[in-house]
Amino acid sequence: MESPTSSLRTEAQITVATAWWNGLSDAWKQAFNEVALRRSSTEPLGDEMLLTVFNSANHRFAGPTAPYPNMSFELEDLSGLVGLPNSEVVVVTFHKLTHIREAVNFKNLRSLFIYNNQITSLDGIEGLTGLKELYCNVNEISSLKPLEALTSLHTLYCNYNQLSQLEGIGEQHADTLENFYCMPNPNLKESVAMRFEREVGIRCKRA
Repeated sequence: MESPTSSLRTEAQITVATAWWNGLSDAWKQAFNEVALRRSSTEPLGDEMLLTVFNSANHRFAGPTAPYPNMSFELEDLSGLVGLPNSEVVVVTFHKLTHIREAVNFKNLRSLFIYNNQITSLDGIEGLTGLKELYCNVNEISSLKPLEALTSLHTLYCNYNQLSQLEGIGEQHADTLENFYCMPNPNLKESVAMRFEREVGIRCKRA
């Protein structure tokens, strides 16, 4: 039997989760419906599923052209993930993201998969100092500067972007960044990558 204290705690959680849900765009409401309940709808999820989604640490949204899609349409932003308290792994791949500014809110994030989008900038990611994995390959990113302070990074895939320099990754990353896949990048010369390896001490791997 649920105690009165536990019941009150659950009701409070539902109130917070409902407020989050009500603030979502229709696109994100449909996204959560498709992923959680496999239905094309913007209707509320129901209290039990709402709490499951709201409190989850893992969120995966693979667009319709992904190898293993769980959605029928493409998202254009990360706004639906703002306000989720426990997010540690976020996967939003094969969509139409052009930026990740909402990532500034993802303080507990450990892994971020945003490959195969249309992202031009990593602005918003600067404060995610606990981030260990970033897969931002196959986008339109031209600078890694926002990653300067992300010294917990262990794995970074940034191949197939618009990078011509590797500024932003430096000696501060050398002790932890074991998997740095920055090649191929159409605008990144082999000579630039080789000089980076000599000066910084991190191997530029080819995916």
